[in-house]
Amino acid sequence: MDQTNEVTIVGVGPAGIAAAIYLQRAELHPILLEKNEPGGLLRHAYLVENYPGFPGGIRGCTLAEQFVKQLHMVGVSITKSGVTHVHHHGDKFHIETDQGCLVSSTIIISTGTIPRKLEIPGSASIEGTRLFYEPRSIPLKEKGVKKRILVIGGGDIAFDYTLTLLNWGHKVTIISRSKPTCLPPLHERVIKNGATIHTMCVPEEIVEHRENILLRCRWNEHIEELPFNFIVVACGRAPNTSFLSPTFKKCFDTALDFPKTSLPGLYFAGDVVRGTYRQVGIAVGDGIHAAMMVEHYLRKRPVKS
Repeated sequence: MDQTNEVTIVGVGPAGIAAAIYLQRAELHPILLEKNEPGGLLRHAYLVENYPGFPGGIRGCTLAEQFVKQLHMVGVSITKSGVTHVHHHGDKFHIETDQGCLVSSTIIISTGTIPRKLEIPGSASIEGTRLFYEPRSIPLKEKGVKKRILVIGGGDIAFDYTLTLLNWGHKVTIISRSKPTCLPPLHERVIKNGATIHTMCVPEEIVEHRENILLRCRWNEHIEELPFNFIVVACGRAPNTSFLSPTFKKCFDTALDFPKTSLPGLYFAGDVVRGTYRQVGIAVGDGIHAAMMVEHYLRKRPVKS
């Protein structure tokens, strides 16, 4: 995949897709790199209600598919490839992937976020088998078989994941260290659909016990053991920037005017830079904003003789 191009977009969630559509229409023909399914975290949203144009809300997976469909309709393809390292040399960006190296005049980083790990005794040994960070990873092969699933977290994502699991017919319990911080409609729907919520409950250890896993937690000044088949963790998210060089990370940490950074040609867009302000509309706006900046930068740069 060794090649040189004008603009590369790393991460194909709402921000990356919006940027790519704009740039393709501006005839700048971006290269898109994504190791997972396009659409990002949006694919896991039970119902998106804050995005204009859908008065009754829309399933996150459905909206993601519409985004990808529009991307393909304007003629943009996605290269399925993981990015391992990005650095800057001269006036070019060097992007190392598992399929080779790209050299690009500009780059938009729209890699979103990764979940914060649950770090209690016993959690690491069951990660990927009984403990997961999003519902669609759970191996629920037996249709119609109700499982007991624990969701750890008190924010929008935790309650959104709970609605997905309830919709699939499972018995769900939420535990949160404090009072839930999710939007009131999410809290109401979760209660209405039969989930159990334990607040002021601190997870301390996971123990495997026959067909179950036991979560030992401190709740109301007592130690309780709660049995479940699976655990879904939604305890916050962090920027997905591990592949960036130290120079890029410094640009990321010190930038005050996203999408633009102090390094010409480098832009960040979407959830990767938005902290807790993660909304589809914000990500789409960021992507278009970054794309317009890229276009301006490329059109105005000096022509080498």
